[in-house]
Amino acid sequence: MPGVLHFLSASALLLVLLSAACSAPQSDAPQPPEIQYGLDLCGACGMTIDDPRFASATLLKNGEYRKFDDIGDMIVYHMDHPDQQVAAWFVHDHDSEEWLRAEDSFYVVSTEIESPMGHGIFAFETQETAEIFAAGLPSALVMNFEEVRADVHVKVHG
Repeated sequence: MPGVLHFLSASALLLVLLSAACSAPQSDAPQPPEIQYGLDLCGACGMTIDDPRFASATLLKNGEYRKFDDIGDMIVYHMDHPDQQVAAWFVHDHDSEEWLRAEDSFYVVSTEIESPMGHGIFAFETQETAEIFAAGLPSALVMNFEEVRADVHVKVHG
């Protein structure tokens, strides 16, 4: 009888563990890369990525990452390399420095923002925080991702 009880106990434990593993939240959402600040280089200009407020990245459809020191550099790089198909775009929130999906973020664009490559772009998680930040800068504009991509395109390629 002890053998049967041991088997039943082991089976019950296995069932609990399998149930927990199957019910654990699984995320198929693309994840941003790890950036080693002060060591990793920008995929566009080759400069060291030092400031998380401006750091950005893309996950390509082939699973490779591209990392950038300036949101504008990320946009220009992919305008100039259309063969590198992007699965997900990532930026850092100006306030928290947490990764955000670029497609869902809001941007403040201003000549008053001194970004590494001079594009003058900060990302924010919400439109409200972007508007509050922009209110303190003369000539600042708040944009969504498609608008900021178009703005960079016009500034760089006319």
